Amino acid sequence: MMFMKGLLAMEKSSIFNEDQAFQNLVKNAKRKSFKRIVFITISVIISVVLLLWGLIATGQYFMYKEMDKQTTQNYLVNTFTGANIQGNGSNYDHFFLAGTTKSHMYKDVNGHQVSWLTREHFYTILGTKAAVYTDSVFHNSNNTIYRNNQRVIQFYPYTQPKIEDDLAYLKSLPPYYSVEVAISFNKKLTLKEMAPQFPTAQWTWIIENGLLESIEERKKSEEEWTESQKEASVDFPEMPTTNFGLVNGDNAYGFQIIDSPAYSDNPFQSAEQFLDQIDMYAYDEKEALAFLKEKMVERGEDASGLALHGHEKLHEAEVLKNTIGIGDVEVNSLKVSGVVLTGTIEEVLPYLENDIVHYVSAGVILPY
Repeated sequence: MMFMKGLLAMEKSSIFNEDQAFQNLVKNAKRKSFKRIVFITISVIISVVLLLWGLIATGQYFMYKEMDKQTTQNYLVNTFTGANIQGNGSNYDHFFLAGTTKSHMYKDVNGHQVSWLTREHFYTILGTKAAVYTDSVFHNSNNTIYRNNQRVIQFYPYTQPKIEDDLAYLKSLPPYYSVEVAISFNKKLTLKEMAPQFPTAQWTWIIENGLLESIEERKKSEEEWTESQKEASVDFPEMPTTNFGLVNGDNAYGFQIIDSPAYSDNPFQSAEQFLDQIDMYAYDEKEALAFLKEKMVERGEDASGLALHGHEKLHEAEVLKNTIGIGDVEVNSLKVSGVVLTGTIEEVLPYLENDIVHYVSAGVILPY
């Protein structure tokens, strides 16, 4: 009897000991499993953070690169287009995931800087880019364009019939007013012919390839549309007549005559730089470098260290290359179709009555 009780007691003790050992094994397994889960979780979090940081850093790099490219392009476009418009610096504003650039443009009107337009773009690290338009532009019934409450100069090709211009209006203004005036010629002049007739010119207009044909096409299209409405007996209210021959000065092709002591032989030195810029930006990097090196060698300059890092072809330069031709163009024989003058009414008026003048357009007017 006593033996049986002892046996039962030993059996219970053995079972209890085995259960305790099993629990210890479970605890150790759970502890190891928890450590493994913590380690994997931390590793995944670190990997995700590093991956996101890498993607954001890469996106920021390309975003900043695009911002630099756009601001450079804004400046270069004004080298070839935009009558009397000059760059006045750029602003960068960026944060973690996006940014903006603002390139400010101005006009020099008789020594007064007039803020003209702002080219603003918005960027994200995803590679998206959008232009932001903040300037106020409108047309009135007599084909006059206004930007931010100032008149926009317009050119008028010699191929178009003579029409009423702004000469009488300018004559009605006080003689001390500062004005910007665009003059369109009744024929193309070489730079050599233009220079003595308009020695104070600040900008010259060049009629680009396709402009005259485009004007005729738009006129024809308008006439056909009007005729089709008459045949259909559609009674539309009378609308102001659009003169398709007028060229918005903000979009006109040409070059700035640089006002600097270093450019004593103007407008010829300015024209030479303009042609060099066309050589550079009408071609890709390899071709542009070859052209510039050839020109520098011809002038006796050292071209051994010349490089064009980050160079890109510009559409505006390509248009002018096709218009002017390149390589064999002589500065003196470069043909222009108009100029921009600024000064007081009293100073400008004598030039407006030159026989070569086909059309006069008033631009910015300052009452001082």
